Amino acid sequence: MKYPLVIWDSGGTIFNTTAQPTGLPSPRDIRRQRASRAAHFLEMYGHKVPASLEATIDATEKESRARLGAWHSLEKLAAALYDQFGIASRGDERLMFADALGGPRYREWLWDGVADALAALHAAGVRQSLLVNSDWTGRMMRRAYAGVGLAQYFETFTCSCDVGADKPDPRIFAAGQPALPGAILYVGDDVVKDVEGATAFGWDAALHLTGAAAGPTRAVVTFRDYRELTQFVLNKEDENGMD
Repeated sequence: MKYPLVIWDSGGTIFNTTAQPTGLPSPRDIRRQRASRAAHFLEMYGHKVPASLEATIDATEKESRARLGAWHSLEKLAAALYDQFGIASRGDERLMFADALGGPRYREWLWDGVADALAALHAAGVRQSLLVNSDWTGRMMRRAYAGVGLAQYFETFTCSCDVGADKPDPRIFAAGQPALPGAILYVGDDVVKDVEGATAFGWDAALHLTGAAAGPTRAVVTFRDYRELTQFVLNKEDENGMD
């Protein structure tokens, strides 16, 4: 195989962030419904739901992002909201409240073919990890990937809010650097954050095209069909002779 180590971006690469699945909420719907989920959660645990909850969440999140920068996370937002609401410190409940703020991720949001690609690489012995810009912590990300049946393919979940650095900052790539040696391919959909960030750090990068074709980049492969990525990683020739 060409790459024994593959590290993935998430949104735009594994999940289609503009998905509109029939009969299910879209990613935008989930974001829009977070105040409703928060209200139901507080009621379920016997807490008073503050007036103007949505505005309070938005304002508290804005303050947290300004104060914490890349360290901001939904878990920190949940803790700040509980403090603001005067709710006694309950660590486990606050973590669940963070999950309510984040909401679910649906398997129907996955790009076509990506689950098969993850499974094929795993079966071939390729070690895989996740490295993302997100206000979801690694714990939350692992929970989401378990929910869509993909967590077993990833050894580690490196999230920017746990590192305090966003891509293309080299510190997040350093945090996700595997301990074992081997050629590394980073798979993402953003030229600057993913391709430029990974290659500047010394990894190779694959660019997932989700819209118009990109101009010249430092990506070693550009693809739309995940079968092309699998063939490239495993160094297999396709019917057209691609290797």
